[in-house]
Amino acid sequence: MDNNDILIRLRYALEIKNSEMAEIFKLGEAEVSVPEVVRILKKSDDEEESDSQIKLTNSMLNSFLNGLIIYK
Repeated sequence: MDNNDILIRLRYALEIKNSEMAEIFKLGEAEVSVPEVVRILKKSDDEEESDSQIKLTNSMLNSFLNGLIIYK
């Protein structure tokens, strides 16, 4: 399981919308737009689709989790 999978599972478990996710990233001091959130949450089974997916780094996940604490 990678960071993208963790974020996808958190999103569905907490029922967070894409716009709210962008706001949470901003609260965690990471600038991520709504279209970038969609690209992060996109599952890539094919190599062709993996080019459009954004890999979530540890620092980005850390920013999201910190922002989530502030948001909730």
